[in-house]
This record gives sequence, structure tokens and C-alpha cells, in this order.
Amino acid sequence: MTGIRLTRYIIQSLKDENTSHIFMIPGGYVDNFSTDLVEISGISAIVCATECGAAMMADGFARASGQFGVCLGISGPGASNMITGLSISSADQIPVLAITGDPPLSWRDRDSIQDSGTHGLKTIELFRHIAATQHQVFDANLAENYLKRCISKLKSPLPGVAHLSVPLDLQTKKIPYDYQATLSNQPSVTRLVDCNSLNTALELASSKHKTVLLIGSGIRKSKASAALIAFAERFGIPVATTMCAKGDFPEDHRLSLGVFGWAGTAIANETLMSDGLDCLIVVGSKLGQIASMSWSKRLRANRQLIQIDLNTENLDQTYSADIAVTSDAGAAFEHFCALSDQVKSVAKLLESKQVRKDWLETLRATIPWHYEQENQHSDLDPIHPARAISDLLSSMPEDTQLFVDNGAHTFFTSHYWQTTQANHYFNIIKYSGAMGWAIPASVGAKFSRPGKVTVAVVGDGCMLMQGMEIQTAARYKLKNMIFIVLNNKAHGNPKLRTGGFSTEAAELTNIIDHNWAGFAESLGVKGLTVRQPEELTSTFESALAANTTVLIDIKCGLYPTPTKMFDETFMKEFNKYIGIDDQ
Repeated sequence: MTGIRLTRYIIQSLKDENTSHIFMIPGGYVDNFSTDLVEISGISAIVCATECGAAMMADGFARASGQFGVCLGISGPGASNMITGLSISSADQIPVLAITGDPPLSWRDRDSIQDSGTHGLKTIELFRHIAATQHQVFDANLAENYLKRCISKLKSPLPGVAHLSVPLDLQTKKIPYDYQATLSNQPSVTRLVDCNSLNTALELASSKHKTVLLIGSGIRKSKASAALIAFAERFGIPVATTMCAKGDFPEDHRLSLGVFGWAGTAIANETLMSDGLDCLIVVGSKLGQIASMSWSKRLRANRQLIQIDLNTENLDQTYSADIAVTSDAGAAFEHFCALSDQVKSVAKLLESKQVRKDWLETLRATIPWHYEQENQHSDLDPIHPARAISDLLSSMPEDTQLFVDNGAHTFFTSHYWQTTQANHYFNIIKYSGAMGWAIPASVGAKFSRPGKVTVAVVGDGCMLMQGMEIQTAARYKLKNMIFIVLNNKAHGNPKLRTGGFSTEAAELTNIIDHNWAGFAESLGVKGLTVRQPEELTSTFESALAANTTVLIDIKCGLYPTPTKMFDETFMKEFNKYIGIDDQ
């Protein structure tokens, strides 16, 4: 029979779907993939340190590129290692295809090595909890059908994780290459728009003057930043974003309030939680814990709430809206902007534009952007993280793509880093909050946009989780790839709560002050250490000038995070469950 073997068919199909990189770990059950990967031009195999790192790199690649990411590994421990990374993609609806090479079908349930069958690790069952779609190849001739189903989900308006299981004894089966790639190399974006409901929502909004837009991740998925800006400017409506949409409305824009919620700006938090707000329009956010100030009743009280989201399941989830509209974010803003000035609701909103301008000027004159602004210029020893992030911001190019990991450093970075570029700030604290993600995810993003200065801000606890993946950046000689370790010698957030712990329990939050710069050097990464605040700027400039992969170990102190308002609503409740009395 003429044709090509199944593994080559799969790789060629992915190349035809515009896949440029596959993040992988070699192994016996994927040897055939390895052989074919190096023979097909235009698609690169990126060998990672762990399968978890490979999955996280595929996630970061997908977020930065707008394409789907691909990771590859063996079944058994390879598959289980992928789960944490893929669960992040699943939670945030990031399109990632996971391919596992599995034992031959004839070995199943016979105590074979890394058995993925019902008597082994049950790979299909393992993935069932995080995969939006998955298929196990039992007949090589069904490969196109299975791939099409996976690609369809990956490129859908509501994507997620797809899993393809390929047993070893089918990998060498030859089949004709008849794969037909989808028409578009970009993920499809639905233009679903409910014009009648949107008109009703605009009419409702026009009855109020002090209105604010709160923008979530749906704006990024819809690629709707330009339409959002046009709408906000037309009607002079201030804009706040959630953490996951940070920068999708430029934070230096005259209408920007910055981030609302955990680590949010003072002006956004104080404004959205005040009684002075008449109308809140929420677009592309389900208003989960972090984006709603821990489900605070104050965010809903004494105002009209309009919610617009493509995913109907996100509507009325946290609060009952006065009107909830199922619509794509970009299509909604384009619809509003296309309406004539003569439309009654449009005319009323335009008439009240000056009121909002005066209101915003008053807000800016009375409420600062940052909490604890003085810490941005702190000369404290050990270094204050606010100073570190502020100096980093002033040293890096405006179009730096920044990945922020999870820990105490998250709040300092999100609060003091200002970004003007859509889809250039990334974090996952919204749902999964997995420590270490930013290290491999930023590497994946760097492969997607090699010309961008790429920075990952992580903690020492994050380095313990996924720090080995810096060797992947070194292995592929990535330029202007910078890892910033805010090293406070602790699991920061638990440590900040230790006032209610016993002395012995508090000691569990300590971390040895490792020499992370030395660790980096041992893996081929340029390592730098900063111990004094006056050294920060020159070190950042040296890292840029090096034009290579650099890790900077910043010896920080453990200082309270700028989360004052969120602490009032979150920590008060959280402390009840860990046995700490409210202080």
C-alpha cells in the first residue's frame, strides 16, 4: 500500500494547519513522531525538561500567537505530567492539542510498561476531566476524521484542550495523505450578535450618567481591543479591566482606570465599589472571585448592571443583571459604534459625555492610581518588590510581553506594571493559580513572537516548581528572554498570613535562599544577582544588552502586598477557614 505512515500524516496535517512548533519530551512511544518531526521542514520540535513544561509552553505559545499550541509525550507518567499544564489551558479556554504516544493495542491490560488501558493509568479517563474533546486512534484510516474534530474544537469560538491518543502499533501504518486543512489558519471568531438586546442594553445605559465598562478576557479572545477603544471614546465611558484583560485597554489612555479587583489600581477599586457609580457594563467576564472583589455585594448595589458575553453560561452567574446579552464582544462594540447619532439612546449617551468627563477628572484628582505609591521609590534593604517592578517597567521596551507567575509577587507586578499593549500581559491567577507556569509559558510565547522582549516575573517558590525549564530557553539560545526572580526566601502569601500561625507552622513557609543566578549559569543561562535597590536599573539594562537568556535573582524582603480593598473582602472570610481570628 502506498502512502505515508500515521505519525508523518499527523505532523504534516498539523503543519498544513499552520502549526510551527511542537513542545515535547522524547520517549519510546513517540519515537516515530521524533523521526518524522525532524524530516518535515517548517515545523520545529522543542524538547522541554518535563511534559508539564511542554504543556505549559504550548499554553503560552497559544496565548501569545492566537494559534493553537501542541504538546507531545508518552502515555503513563508523560500523560499525568501534562495534566497540570493542560488543566490551566482548560480553565482559561486556551486551545492546546495534546498528543500521547500509547502502548500497542496488543499490549493493553497485560501489565505492559506504562500501560494506558483500563488496568493501567487509564490515560483516556485521566484526560476526560480536562479535555474538551479527545479521540483514541483504533484505525489509522480514521486519522483525518479525528484530527478534524480536534482542530474544529481548537479553532472554535469557545476552544479548550483536545487530546489525541496514538497507539504504537498504529503509528507505522501507511495511509494516503488526503488531509484537507481548514480554510483559515486563524482560530474562528463568531460574530454572534443580538442586536435587539444590545439596543435595549444601550437604552438602559443611556438613562444613567456615571457609567463604567468592566472588561474581561472575552475582549482578548474576540480580538476586540480596537472596537472597545472606539466605543469608549465615542461615549466617553471610563474603562476598567480584570487582571486577565490587563492592557487590552491601554492603561495610559485618558479613559483608563486600570485593573479592578485583586491587585487592582486604587482608582478602579475605589470607583467601582463606590455608591457614585450609576451603571456598570461588564463585557467578557463571568465575574468570578478575583474580578468581583470576592463576590462583594457592593459591586452590584445601587446601580444598573449590564452584562455581555459570548458564553451564555457566564451570564447571571455571580449577579443577576438588569439585562444580560449573549453576544461576541467585538461585534457588540462594532454594533454600538455603527448606530447613528440620531438614535435616541445614542443621543442621550452623547449628551451625558461631558458629565462623565467631569466625573473622571474629579476621580483622578482625588484618588491615586497606585496604592502605596511611595514604595515605588523605596530604598529599603532588602529590596521592596514595588521598587523592583517600577524600575523594571522603566527599563523595558513598551511592547515587552510580560508573564506573571503566582505568589506574593503577583500582586506587586500586576499593580505596579503598566501596559499599553493588548495581549502583552499574561497571568493565570483567575482560576488555576498554578505556581511555576510563567517560566515555561513565557518560553512558549517567545517561540511564538521571537522579536519581542519577553519577561517572566516569578518567585523563588515558582522556581522550585518549574525552574528547570529555563534550560529550554538556553538550549534554543533565545534572545532577550529574561526571568526575574523576586526572591523573598519564602512561600510569600502563606508567610504573610503567619501572624495567626504557631511558630512551628510559620517555619514551614520558609525557603532556603538559593543562589538562583548560579543555578541559571549551570544550565547555560546568564545569571545576575541584585542585592541593593540602586543596582536594579543598571542590571535590567545589562540583561537587555546581553541579548540572550538571562535570569536575575533579586533579593527581596517580604512586604505586605498592595491589596488593601481585596483583603477587606477576601482575607476576612478566608481567615475563618484557616482558624485565624480577624484582626
